[in-house]
Amino acid sequence: MLLHFFWNLVALIFALGILITIHECGHFIAARILKVKVERFSIGFGPILWSRRDSNDTEYAISAVLFGGYVKLYNTQEKSIYCNKGNNNAFNYQHIWKKSIIVASGPIFNFIFSILLYVIIFIIGIPVYKPIIHSIIPNSIIAQSGIQSGVEITSINNIQTHDWDSVRLEIFNSIGKEKLIISTTPINDTCIKTYAINLSRNWFNNLDNTKDPIITLGILPFNTNTIPILSGIKPNSSAEQAGLKIGDKIISIDNQLMHHWKSVITAIKNNPEKSFKISVERENEIINLNVTPNKKNMTHSDKVEDIIGVVPKIISDIPTEYYTIHQYSLYTAILQAFKKTWTLICLTTNTLFKLITGDIRITHLGGPIAIAKGARESAQSGLIYYLMFLSLISINLGIVNLLPFPTLDGGHLFFFIIEKIKGKTISKKIQNFSYIIGSIMLILIMCLACFNDISRL
Repeated sequence: MLLHFFWNLVALIFALGILITIHECGHFIAARILKVKVERFSIGFGPILWSRRDSNDTEYAISAVLFGGYVKLYNTQEKSIYCNKGNNNAFNYQHIWKKSIIVASGPIFNFIFSILLYVIIFIIGIPVYKPIIHSIIPNSIIAQSGIQSGVEITSINNIQTHDWDSVRLEIFNSIGKEKLIISTTPINDTCIKTYAINLSRNWFNNLDNTKDPIITLGILPFNTNTIPILSGIKPNSSAEQAGLKIGDKIISIDNQLMHHWKSVITAIKNNPEKSFKISVERENEIINLNVTPNKKNMTHSDKVEDIIGVVPKIISDIPTEYYTIHQYSLYTAILQAFKKTWTLICLTTNTLFKLITGDIRITHLGGPIAIAKGARESAQSGLIYYLMFLSLISINLGIVNLLPFPTLDGGHLFFFIIEKIKGKTISKKIQNFSYIIGSIMLILIMCLACFNDISRL
């Protein structure tokens, strides 16, 4: 458990370190180009662990608290959020358009970084899966519509869907709407069927378990298949205490044969704090063991790894004809990277709007623990998926920083707009008060995100 936490933390620090450095480089480079003096470029906050100065008297530092960073520009006023000597190169003496460029360059660099990452991704090649439905979850929204398994989703709301990412995007964009139009066609056929699916306003919130709108609707893609073979045993778990080992194949529970992992989940959840006999195949021998689940781990969870501490083996069940590798030349990769980044920007902005309107529950908001978990899992999946993860987080970082909170870049841009309209600078007293309010709001949001993360553990 401690090692698991350590690798999550390492993945989080590495990912945020890269993205924060890129963000602050935006402020730094813009300030240098516009001849504004940079006093300090710091990765992290708090006590300085390492620093050095260059010929321009700029201090480069790494500070103790790595979850953040800042560029301190020279300001002749008393301490500013950016803060060196001579009025011509002071931040507060610059025209509003110059100050706006310096402030906005941080988020802009996050978007540019995302584009560069996707250029690399598209040159290397990205796996693309056709949106062919593997199966329909019984009694789900899709099951009630009459859509069958084994068909390909060709469009949603009259927008063509060539892969599962485009399907997911269009379903997500339908959250909060009353109707979803899905067109399908049988494999290797041109006969199109169109279904109008009525949605309640809070359909995404009313259903449990998942942040994936595809599964929430009731669609299971051709993706992976979970089989009752153990690929992991958690330390000090009920499974470890009972003697289960990696590689064991679960044959039966209380003499009931287990053909699918879902059957294993059901059988174990039906035995709260009650010992059950589990028969496993190990090295061509049948071994009988007794396992007692921990009831406190069973609340609001269908995951057997949370209940008795085992991880099933997952194998791919995607037919080769259902997926391909999209690989592009440099020119096409650049065009596709711009398009993909813009799509993700729209998706992230739409998500924030739906959180505000309540179409998506605030409990879906994730914090540093979720980011750490995502970083580690994407790194384990391979380079392409880790680069895609970094791109998405970079876009999120850029958009969040453009929100009009006084302590964020968007807050400073908002002050510049007011300053331009009024024709004079906003008083330091009002600015300081707004920074306090903004900081409190951000802390509360971060606490809520951390609470959501912990509740999912």
